[in-house]
Amino acid sequence: MKLVERELMRTIAQCHEPVSSILKDIFTGGKRLRPKLVLLSGLCFSPVNSDMIYSAVATELIHTASLIHDDVIDEAHYRRNRSTINYIHGNQVAVLAGDYAFAKAFEVLSVHNLHRCKDYFVAAIQEMCHGEVMQAVENPSIDEKYYFKIIEKKTASLISACCKAGAVCGKASEEDVEKMGLYGLYLGCAFQIVDDLLDVIGDEVEVGKPVGHDLEEGKVTLPYIYFLRESPLGSKYRPFLNDRYRLLKVKSQLISDLKKSEAVSITYAKAEEFSKKARDILSELPDSVYKKLLVELSFEVVKRKK
Repeated sequence: MKLVERELMRTIAQCHEPVSSILKDIFTGGKRLRPKLVLLSGLCFSPVNSDMIYSAVATELIHTASLIHDDVIDEAHYRRNRSTINYIHGNQVAVLAGDYAFAKAFEVLSVHNLHRCKDYFVAAIQEMCHGEVMQAVENPSIDEKYYFKIIEKKTASLISACCKAGAVCGKASEEDVEKMGLYGLYLGCAFQIVDDLLDVIGDEVEVGKPVGHDLEEGKVTLPYIYFLRESPLGSKYRPFLNDRYRLLKVKSQLISDLKKSEAVSITYAKAEEFSKKARDILSELPDSVYKKLLVELSFEVVKRKK
């Protein structure tokens, strides 16, 4: 990870000013989950190599570029307890900075001839955009099945691509590459479910962004789906879903009632279900310290507080 971090900062420093300065701040910090997955997936099959490092760098550039664009769409003022690019410099600069980071990612992949990895990431970006559009035009009566389609596309697709890219860099067999992709898909779903739950019950300082924001954006995520379906109070709040103005008026009370309901434990149980599916896939791979770390990661994404 130190090698990845060094190469990532070197890549950003190569960007033209003022883009380099603008990007440098947002790339400081973060979980680096996706680069870790590239490395661990590759290390399950071979010693570390430069292809893994460059693929890990590219995936962090892609992920952060998508966050920059998300902040523009959500009109977010801060992320990771820092002011967003769009808040400081405006939407135009933020969109272009995100585009620049995307382009830089594919420059890294192209220069180092990581063509299969590039194919995985291109497909993932298409899925991410599709998922975001699905969520943007969703009907307030969204159900659990449609929700899972959205998160599979908008979050799990890139995490799956990271695991496949790492496995390819580690010279894994085609069968094992697909297994790693499936592990990433299940892990990504668990991650997003917890992310959506933290938007309801998380601590704003720990999470690093405002909580309850999904509801303000009209996004009906899994905790709300379960609350509206399972709680006796669901019928009270369901009519508000069609009226954003009225919904914002009852937002605080809705979240308060949701926190007291079984929707929280049911949502966690669903995240744990996907986490277990990810571990089950790993059970088919040879034992190693890196496989063990991937198993531990499947627990961590569910237990995390931010």
